[in-house]
Amino acid sequence: MMRLSTTGLILLLLTAVLPGTGFSAGEEAAVTPISKVTVYPLAYGIRAGDDTPFGVCHAIPITVGGAPEGEIRIGIFEDKLSGASPMWRAAAWQASLTAAQLLDFNPQAMQATFTVEGKIDGPSAGALLTIGVLSAVLGDPLRDDVTMTGTINPDGMIGPVGGIPFKIEGAARAGKTTVLIPAHSRLELDPRTKEIVDLIGHGENIGVKVIPVNDIWTAYKIFTGKPLPRPEAKELPTVSPKMSKHVLKHIPRWNKLYKSAREKYVSWPDFGHPEYANQQLASADKINKQINSLLVEGQFAPAYWDAAWSAALAWVAHEVGRYHYSNNAYGRDAAVKLMFQDQWLEKEVDTTAAAIRFYRPQTFDQLSIYMEACNAFFTGLCYRSLANVIRENLPDDPDVAGVWIVAVAEQHVVCWLNMKLARDYLELADSYEGTPIPEGAPVNELSKFFLRSTEAGLSMVNELEVKKVAKKYKLNNDAAIAALSLSDPAYAMAQLGMKQIIPSLPKYFGDGKQLEYARLAAAIGLHTRAAMLIAKYYSLGVELDDNYNFVRLKRERALEDWLDDSKDQAQRAITGLGDAGIDQTTCLQIFSIARIYEGRSATDRIEALGYYFTTNVLAQVLQRLAAGDHVPELDVPQPAPLPAPLPAPIPPPSEE
Repeated sequence: MMRLSTTGLILLLLTAVLPGTGFSAGEEAAVTPISKVTVYPLAYGIRAGDDTPFGVCHAIPITVGGAPEGEIRIGIFEDKLSGASPMWRAAAWQASLTAAQLLDFNPQAMQATFTVEGKIDGPSAGALLTIGVLSAVLGDPLRDDVTMTGTINPDGMIGPVGGIPFKIEGAARAGKTTVLIPAHSRLELDPRTKEIVDLIGHGENIGVKVIPVNDIWTAYKIFTGKPLPRPEAKELPTVSPKMSKHVLKHIPRWNKLYKSAREKYVSWPDFGHPEYANQQLASADKINKQINSLLVEGQFAPAYWDAAWSAALAWVAHEVGRYHYSNNAYGRDAAVKLMFQDQWLEKEVDTTAAAIRFYRPQTFDQLSIYMEACNAFFTGLCYRSLANVIRENLPDDPDVAGVWIVAVAEQHVVCWLNMKLARDYLELADSYEGTPIPEGAPVNELSKFFLRSTEAGLSMVNELEVKKVAKKYKLNNDAAIAALSLSDPAYAMAQLGMKQIIPSLPKYFGDGKQLEYARLAAAIGLHTRAAMLIAKYYSLGVELDDNYNFVRLKRERALEDWLDDSKDQAQRAITGLGDAGIDQTTCLQIFSIARIYEGRSATDRIEALGYYFTTNVLAQVLQRLAAGDHVPELDVPQPAPLPAPLPAPIPPPSEE
C-alpha cells in the first residue's frame, strides 16, 4: 500500500522506550532448583581466503533455575564482545520462554543461561535450545550422538532454516551420527554445485542419519527416548446453544452496518469511486455472501466474524470514496481536513473505554471473554495511534500524501470495528457463569512473560526484515522501522503496542484488576503477532511487492504442514481446558474461525495459522490462571545421589 521511496518517513516509532511494566516482586519466593545440560547446535559460515561455506558443531552449556519462582531471567555468557548476535539472543529468549510454556509455565524454565564461545548468529538453533531447556527441567539425559537445526514456533512447531548441507558435514566432523532437520527442509540448493541436494541422501553419503521432524514432541522423543508432556487429542465439544444464540443475535446488526455503508458508497459520483475503494467493496460483498452458508453449516463464530469484516470493508470503501470525492470536488486541503474530523471515533473509544473499565469479571469463564474484549480494545487503540502518527507526519508530495490519507481512513475504520467488537464481547461475557476467579492467579507474571517474549520476537524481526528494508531503500534503521510499520499493519501493531499503548493502559483501566487483565490480554496478542511476523518473513518465505502486498509463498508445503500440526496442537490445548473443568467456548470460537480461514486464500491461510497460535496460547494461559497460586508440579526424576567418597590413598613410605 505505501510507497517506501519517499522522504519524511516517520521516526516516532522508536523514540519511546518501553517503561517498567509495574510488576512488583511481592513476597520472597522459593528459589528454583538448578539443573545443567549441554547441547551441540549446528552452524555454518564462510571460510576466509577462499570464500567457501563450511559447517560446525559447537557446544552450548545451558543452566536453568537458581532464581526466585516467578522471576524471568535469561542470560547469555560470552567469551568475546558481542559474541552472540541480537538474532541469536532473541532465539535463546524464545527457546526458554517456549519451553516454559510447553511445561505449563514452569518457573525453572523461565530462568536459563546459555554459554557461547566465539561468534554466533542466526535463529536456527531455536528448536535445539528449546530441547536443551526442556531436558534440563525434566531431568531427561540427551543422546550425545544427536543434534539438530531449526527454528521454534510458540506452539512447538519447528521451522525451516538454511545451510543444512554444510551443517550436516559439520555434525559428521564432530562425531554426530544423527541430525534432525525441519520437515520442510529436506531439499536444498547447494551453492557449491548449484544443484538441489536431498539432505537424507547427503547424510547417508557421509555417515549421518538425517531425520526430518515437524514438531518439538517428535524431536524430544528422539533426543531422550522419553515423551514430552502433551495433552491428549480428543474430539472437541460443540459450542453450547446458549452461546450460539448470543453470537447469532449480533449478526443482523453487522449486516445492517454493511448495507448502510454500501448504500452510502454507491451514492457517490464516479470520481468518488477509486479502484482501491471498489476492490474493498467487492471483498466486502464476497465475504457477506458467505454468511448464510456458514449459518446453515452451524459455523456461527465464523459467520459473525465475516459479518463484522464485511461491514468494516464496506466502511473502508465508503471512507476512501469520501476522501476522493472531497479531494476532487473541493481540493486537497478539504481531504486533509477530513482526517482530523474524528470526533465520531473518539466517541466510540470513550464509550468502549467506560464499558470495559467498569466491567469486573466475577467468574473465571467471564474472564476468558473479558480478555478478548480487552484485546480488541487494545488493537483498536493501536490502529488509532498509527493513524495519528501518519496524519501528523503527512509528506509534502501530493501523490504520496494521497496514499497516506487513504491509510488514515483505513486505520480509523479498523479502530471503530475493534471498539464495537469489544462491546459485543462484554455483552457476551454476561452470559458466562462458571467458578469464581481463583485467588493468586499469576496474571502479572504471565503478562511479563509474554511481553518479554514479544521483545525477543520483535528483535528477531528487526534483524531479519528491517535490515533488508534499510538496505533495499538505503534508509537508516529508524526510517526502515517506520517504513515497514506503514506497510505492514501487523508489524506496526507490535511496535506501537509495545512502545505507546502498553504504557497508556492505566489511563483507560485505572490501577485495579481490570488493568492486570487488560495488560495480559494485550501481551498475549503482541506475542502471537510477533510469532506470526517471524513465521511470515523467515520460516514461510512470504514474498511481497514494493508496496508490501502479498505476491506468493515460497514454502507452501511448510504452511500446509504447520496448519495441520498447529490445528492438532490447538485441539489438544482446548481438550486440556475441558479436562481442567474450564469453559472452552472462547477458544472453540477462535478455533472454528481458523478452520474456515484454512480453506480460503493464501493470505487467509496465513491468518488461520495465527488464530491457531492464539487458541493454543490462550488455552494454556487459562489453565495456568485456573491453578491460582499453585505452581505446576512435574514428575521430574531426582538426580541419583553422588557415590560415597573413596578413602584417601595411603602415602608411600618415606625413604628417610
